[in-house]
Amino acid sequence: MAFSGRLLFPFLTVLALTPCWADEPSLAIVQAGVQASDDAPFASPAYQFYPGDFLFFTFDVAGFTVKSNPDNDTRRISLKYTITPEDSNSVALAPPATGAIQAELNPEDKNWTPKRRANFHLPSFVAAGEYHVHAVVEDQFGKTQIAKDYPFRIGGIAIRPSPSLSVENFRFFRNPDDRQPLEVPAYSPGDKIYAKFDMVGYKFGQDNQYHVAYGLLVTRPDGKPFIRQPNAANLTDTSFYPAQFVPGVLELTTPPNSERGAYIIILSVRDLIGNQTYEIKQSFSIEQ
Repeated sequence: MAFSGRLLFPFLTVLALTPCWADEPSLAIVQAGVQASDDAPFASPAYQFYPGDFLFFTFDVAGFTVKSNPDNDTRRISLKYTITPEDSNSVALAPPATGAIQAELNPEDKNWTPKRRANFHLPSFVAAGEYHVHAVVEDQFGKTQIAKDYPFRIGGIAIRPSPSLSVENFRFFRNPDDRQPLEVPAYSPGDKIYAKFDMVGYKFGQDNQYHVAYGLLVTRPDGKPFIRQPNAANLTDTSFYPAQFVPGVLELTTPPNSERGAYIIILSVRDLIGNQTYEIKQSFSIEQ
């Protein structure tokens, strides 16, 4: 006999102690995405939300643990979730939506998945760019957690982050409600001159408070003062999300007998929290 039975015994013992378990489902966030309105289809990757819009988010949860109680023949689940819209640095754009999903399941609920909705008001002064909704679900019975990000785009004003006070996107308009700025800022005597710009790089106080002010001097073609507004605006506010920019507006009235030629706006901006100042010059012309 070439082999003894003793050589086979350990091998048979290992087989007897190795159970065969079926794969258990993993906690998952499914059927999830951002929407432009409640119950709308999921927004496409090209869709753009805008500052001040409402953003809606819908999701289901699957793969959760079901806790059975043989004494009273009940089956229960216990989940918690946190949904937060965030910028690229994972700073929350709005307060998170939180909640719990605690339910007792019936036998016919074998394939049931709980659905939840959340909506958020996007900040008014947030720049165009890529953002995401950060979703976290915790299975309290299964002691597991899952987190996923769902991207979305915000359109509007493009901003270059600045470490210090600065002015960006200065542009002239013919009328206050125009969307398209003038390529050549040329006006006639007696016209109103409209301009818009964005202030960035200011410092924040408590509760994300900003406090900026600006004034201006407009010089004639000969360099002499034409219009003075040393205290054109004083802007301050607080917000949940730190404002990425603060918009400024200028409205200047030219007399009917204004001299023809090139004029210069000297805009002076002050950051009253960060104790910073910034000055920018922009030119326009008055023609026939």
